[in-house]
Amino acid sequence: MTPRLLIKQAALALFACPAIILGGCSDSLTSAPSSPSSFADTAKGYAHTLTPAQRKAAIADLTSEQAKRQGTAQDEATASVTPAN
Repeated sequence: MTPRLLIKQAALALFACPAIILGGCSDSLTSAPSSPSSFADTAKGYAHTLTPAQRKAAIADLTSEQAKRQGTAQDEATASVTPAN
């Protein structure tokens, strides 16, 4: 292969690959909504996933788990401080 042919192939790859990549993205860019939805609109679907009773139960479970973890962390901290004779 001649150096000229290699240069032509390199130039083709250099200019063709980005064009192909951008061409593939053009469909997703044009089908996007005209205005992005706000966080409040997006979060509305998640706001009603739990009933108030379920929320209270989940919060109670989380707080008890957190207290349990803090209790075990304190027990481990006091147990590891014992002096070695």
